[in-house]
Order: sequence, then C-alpha cells, then structure tokens
Amino acid sequence: MSVLICEGLTKASKNLPIDKFNYNFLNNQIYAIVGKSDSGRETLLDLMAARIKPDSGTVYLDGEKLYENATMSKRLCYISKDTGFPGHLNIRAIFKLMASFYPKWDNAYAYELLDYFHIETRRSFSSLSSHEKQLVLGVLGLASRANITIFGTPLDDVDVKDRFDFFNFMYQHHIRYPRTLIISTDYIDEIESIIDKVLFLDKGRLFESCTIEEIKNNFRFLSGKTEVLKSLISGVKVIGIEERYNNLTVCVAKKLTKDEIRKYQKYLIKISEVPIQKVFIFLLNLREKKGIQ
Repeated sequence: MSVLICEGLTKASKNLPIDKFNYNFLNNQIYAIVGKSDSGRETLLDLMAARIKPDSGTVYLDGEKLYENATMSKRLCYISKDTGFPGHLNIRAIFKLMASFYPKWDNAYAYELLDYFHIETRRSFSSLSSHEKQLVLGVLGLASRANITIFGTPLDDVDVKDRFDFFNFMYQHHIRYPRTLIISTDYIDEIESIIDKVLFLDKGRLFESCTIEEIKNNFRFLSGKTEVLKSLISGVKVIGIEERYNNLTVCVAKKLTKDEIRKYQKYLIKISEVPIQKVFIFLLNLREKKGIQ
C-alpha cells in the first residue's frame, strides 16, 4: 500500500503547463483525471511519475521524494499512450523486462488477458496495430501490480467492447490486489462505476475534485416544459442548460430535499442523475462563462 502526495507541483510549458498542483492520492483508491487537451494532464502525469522534474514543488511516495529515487520508482508504474519498446522485442520479452523491474509482476495474469483479447505473445511490439498496442500497454499496467499504477489516456484507439472488458478486468483485479490506480481519461462515463474520485483539471490547475458519491448527490438534471420549469427554478443554482424545442433540461448544483422533489414531481418535472462528463462540461463552461444565461 502506498500514498502519493503532490505538493505545489509547477512546470512551465509552452502549451501544457501545470500550476501549483496539490493533491494526496490515498491507498487503494481509483482516481480519474479529466480535462481538455490543453489541461496539462500529460505534463501532470509525467511529473507524478518523476519522468520530468518540476520547476517547483515535490512528489512524495510513502514519505520519500520520488524524483531520481530508483528504489521508490519500482513501486510506481506509469503507462502513457506513447510508451514504446524496441521494435525487435516480442511481447514475451517485454513481459520478462517488466518482471525484472516490478517485484509483484503477475506473468500468468498478463498471458491470460492477452489470450482473452486474442493477441499472440510471440509477435513483436512493432507489428501490432494501434488497437493491439494499447491493449498490451494496458495489460502491462495491470500485471505490474505496482503500488501506484498510472494510466495516461489508455485505450483511445480501442473499440468500445474491448474498453468495457478491459475496465471490467481492471476493477476485478483491483479488488483482488488493492492498490492506487490513477487514470487520465476521455471516457469518464464509461468508467464512473469503478472509480472512487474524479479530478477536474483546466489549464494546468485543479479546479474541482469530488467523490462519485458527491457528484451523484449534489447534481441533478431537471427536465420538463420550458415555461413550467423556468417558473420553478428561480433562485436555484443552475450550472448547465439544454433546450430542445419546448422542453428544457437544467443541471442544478443542489442536493434536493424531499419537499423539493415532491414539488417538481407535482409539475411533471423529471429528475435524473447527471453523468460525470456533463458535470465537467458545465463546470468548465462556468469557468469560461459560456452557455449560461
């Protein structure tokens, strides 16, 4: 079990800077990091994994500074979308390489998953399609069983069925071998059932972090006839609006009371949960002052 602590991480970059990032990643939790392409997610993960040195700030793993600490680095596995291997190495050789570095490497599990995804382990890494490479990289991260395992936008080119299966394997493996998983993703709605906490990043800054339970409890969609709904939401904090013909849907940042629920139901207003992706979009629009009237 391990704790990863980021204190004041700052890195200047022309396009993807990180500014004063502070967060404690705790034992045995699954985290998702969400952000636009210019949010600095890749820079942040590189800093967290000690691939690059921050201009200021520190990353601690179990109380020790991580940067240039070979002993501690064996407890952390970072699989980025551009992770690569020499072209002549086949997958079996890559497994041996991983086993030589990660003490808890699960060789049988790695073979089992690639057999499930129909990827032959005698093939060289360079011969794989983009889809297959990303599945192999994902399997390497899981099979490493590193105390802290970080995935940088995994499975972007993988079809939805294989993504679903992979994340299901991830959840099952996490139950069997608990550790901290950190996933930078553009598919947050596909994995919200397996994650504990989500971090929203914008232009290098952490602007919100919530547990999944907090999002489910504190944000609601209200949907109904436009004129009726507008008359009912005066004074309510609305963070997002979707209007289609004579129907209006608003996202409210509020835990509804029983009396409020009864009031909305009386006027045939539908109440539903808000997907995490929509919460992120609405909060980001508020930061950019878009789409709210």
